[in-house]
Amino acid sequence: IALNKEYGNNIKATWIDVKKAYDSIDHAYLTQCIENLNLPDWTLKFIKVIISKWRIDISIDRVILQGYSLSPLLFVLCMDPLSRKLNEKYTSVAVQTDAESLLTVHLLFIDDLKLFAKNNEAKEFSKVIELEINKEKSATNDTCCDTATLLEGISRLYLTRTELGRGLHSVELRSEHMLLQFFDCLEKSKEISIRRAAISRVENNNKTHLALIKGFLKVNYRLVEEVTKKSLEEA
Repeated sequence: IALNKEYGNNIKATWIDVKKAYDSIDHAYLTQCIENLNLPDWTLKFIKVIISKWRIDISIDRVILQGYSLSPLLFVLCMDPLSRKLNEKYTSVAVQTDAESLLTVHLLFIDDLKLFAKNNEAKEFSKVIELEINKEKSATNDTCCDTATLLEGISRLYLTRTELGRGLHSVELRSEHMLLQFFDCLEKSKEISIRRAAISRVENNNKTHLALIKGFLKVNYRLVEEVTKKSLEEA
């Protein structure tokens, strides 16, 4: 959302989640992806041997095993051709990090893809390698996109997972609880602890977020009564 504002709300972004990601990977395709990377022969042979020994009740040629330490890397290797194709085809946008500005058209982490471009390429790629985009868990701010649920002006990170978010709302709430608890602890003990009294004085003099936490929470959650852990949870 912040990046979109920098570009005058003209960026169309889509979050793509692959349905049954590991279960959908064809072993022949996985092997071909690894061969294309020109890795040492022993690496390819090692992975081929491991894959050939994957068993449940029958030999499997489609599925990357869940809970297997190598599985995330193998799935990333399968998505690498899509990443390269997106980089070749579409114009990059600048994503600002703390250290530098990164030019990219997408952000890819395991089976989660955030796309700053038309999603036709991802759809075609997924179709070719027989991966299915999970529309219920994918989201977009593009009204023309038919493979993801439309989000309108909502920070997806802080939505619950049932609302197509990343479930950070509870993390944000817990961090606010911790700040509130720490602030109350400083205030209650500053008369008996010189160190805590000094910390409290510095925080209040500098009007830091910690010092202003109660006022912030009162405004943020529209609280009328005194800000407490209970009133915050009920807000």
